[in-house]
Amino acid sequence: MSTLPTMTSSIPNWLSLEIAQRMEEKLSIVRLSPQHIFHSGCLQPKIIYRRFPNARNYSSNLSVQRSPLTNLISQILKRPTLKFVSLDDVVCQHAIDLVWSNLELQHHSSPEELIKAWERLLKPESLLMFSYLGPDTAKELRTMGCLDHALPSTWDMHDVGDALSQSGFAEPVMDMEYITLEYDNAELLFKDAVELGFGVSEQINGLGVDGFTNPLQLTLEVVYGHAWTPKQRLSRSTMGVATIDIDQIVRQKT
Repeated sequence: MSTLPTMTSSIPNWLSLEIAQRMEEKLSIVRLSPQHIFHSGCLQPKIIYRRFPNARNYSSNLSVQRSPLTNLISQILKRPTLKFVSLDDVVCQHAIDLVWSNLELQHHSSPEELIKAWERLLKPESLLMFSYLGPDTAKELRTMGCLDHALPSTWDMHDVGDALSQSGFAEPVMDMEYITLEYDNAELLFKDAVELGFGVSEQINGLGVDGFTNPLQLTLEVVYGHAWTPKQRLSRSTMGVATIDIDQIVRQKT
């Protein structure tokens, strides 16, 4: 049984919900009626249920596994559910209409592998939509030398846009916004920094309020992206060599 190469994160629910809601607003400019939706990252499926109530929803996140009885009750009550699937299941082999990834990519040291996994899920002319924390996140702590390390991925939105194109996606669109969190005391700032998955140095415990910038704040660089799979996957590039599927070779008439 295989799952997406997702690393666990402790991103607070309030933040994942806020970003998921902002992502959902961006769907208003997209004409899409998906039948099969795959969720990954920080799961907030109810937001998608409301927009696409008739779609079937899937995830390879082990946390969504439910008992057969619970699934049966949901079916009887006609409630949307998030069904657990292995990526080996037929439903996940180029059969998904929308991949929805919330605050996931920043936890990967090799984001291109995750992007390739997304591409393998989607059928032609389908949509990938995602969000992640960009490299300017927690820049205040970095400036003060209070981070042992930042997020595993330091890819900015231009890096990710290039990786989308190289992985076979078409028309990638990237945008970014800064969200500034303000705090009454350093202890609350430290708590959020830990929950967001930063490698916070032990020296931060010895800093009083005077040791931080004023006002006390933490910047989040939130990057959003979406891209489409083309009607035909004409070629794939591996180690600089492009390969074309045999059924895409058309003999010209003479």
